Amino acid sequence: MEQRLANEWRMTVNEKKFIETALLSDIRVDRRQPFDYRKLTIKFGREDGSSEVQLGKTHVMGFVTSKLVQPYRDRPNEGSFAIYTEFSPMADPSFEAGRPVESAIELGRIIDRGLRCSLFLEL
Repeated sequence: MEQRLANEWRMTVNEKKFIETALLSDIRVDRRQPFDYRKLTIKFGREDGSSEVQLGKTHVMGFVTSKLVQPYRDRPNEGSFAIYTEFSPMADPSFEAGRPVESAIELGRIIDRGLRCSLFLEL
């Protein structure tokens, strides 16, 4: 599944060569030094569970909700966990509100798998 998402944003040979040459020459397009990082800002929203993260010029808004539900009958002592991702039309006009594109679904699967495999959540 990660392969399909990776194929969508595949680099060209020229892009790869440019990046390799820039790394070997300690050159960055945004003029940062090799070990400089972009400014990180985390803001918590007015609504419970909402936040905005800014890393340089990249903005991400997130919203987390939870609810108590009855466990599955075959696993009465386990919880459940679900990730839903959506790209906002404010980010790009090609995204439709309420209708996740395939890459958003794949991103949700990757985040879900990463959290489950890290054993961060005890379900």
